[in-house]
Amino acid sequence: MFNNIGTILNTILFGKKTGEDSFGNIYYINKGKKRWVVYNKNNDASSVPPEWQAWLTYTLNEIPNNNSKKNKWQIKHQPNTTGISNIMIK
Repeated sequence: MFNNIGTILNTILFGKKTGEDSFGNIYYINKGKKRWVVYNKNNDASSVPPEWQAWLTYTLNEIPNNNSKKNKWQIKHQPNTTGISNIMIK
């Protein structure tokens, strides 16, 4: 779950959980307003949905929620699966 001891200590000592996305990634902020994500499975930035990416990069200050209204042209976010052998071959 955690990629190194520094991330574990920083998250436990200083992190305040702000939310979680549909992929199980957990988002944190500290008193200095630094933001980070702890990935659910592997460190794959493509698994971060656009609304959380905007929050992580300080484009948005509002914490995303799962009940946000989507436009009808928006599709559900999917991570990049290039190179992953999860394709069924017939």
